[in-house]
Amino acid sequence: MLAYGIAICCSVALTSCGGTNEDNAENELQEETQATPGAQEEARGTDPNTPGAQTGDTDIEATELNPDLGGHEMMPSQSIVQNISSDPELTTMASVLRQAGLVDDLDGTGPYTILAPTNDAFEALPEGTLEDLMKPENKERLVAIVKNHVVAGKISAADLQDGNTLRTMANAPLKIDKKADEAMINGAEIEKADVISSNGVIHVINKVLVPAE
Repeated sequence: MLAYGIAICCSVALTSCGGTNEDNAENELQEETQATPGAQEEARGTDPNTPGAQTGDTDIEATELNPDLGGHEMMPSQSIVQNISSDPELTTMASVLRQAGLVDDLDGTGPYTILAPTNDAFEALPEGTLEDLMKPENKERLVAIVKNHVVAGKISAADLQDGNTLRTMANAPLKIDKKADEAMINGAEIEKADVISSNGVIHVINKVLVPAE
């Protein structure tokens, strides 16, 4: 009886140990195969088929190929106002257009030819002139000055002929002086010609064309 009892105890003990090892093995296998926290995020950045990775690569390539992205490029698909607003050398002109309330007009079908003075051209005005023009009570005068830089129709630099005149939207004449391929308009030099826009063309000039009183 004693021997029989000892045999039964040993059998139970062996069965219990076998089940425990199997369960432990399953747990260890699950731990080995379970994804490590953050591993999926790392894979997303390295897997070439992951949309997130492709987007990042595309952005880098686009920036390298086109360093002007970010609002400093004038393009034919943009309107005159959009192109003026995109050029860092024409920020004063853009502000003047807004203050004069002519943005919607110059965003119209057109076509228009715009003679756009640079920031330096506005700074060259007598001290205090621009500040006074930007005041609400002087808006009518400001509008007249802006319109003196707008000509109806699309006129390229090649169309400018020596001795001819341009009639502006302010109903004032602008005289053209041309030698070889260099043209001046009422004494203003064209620094950048033929900036094509969707509703006309821009010529960047180095002088503000103030109409005669």
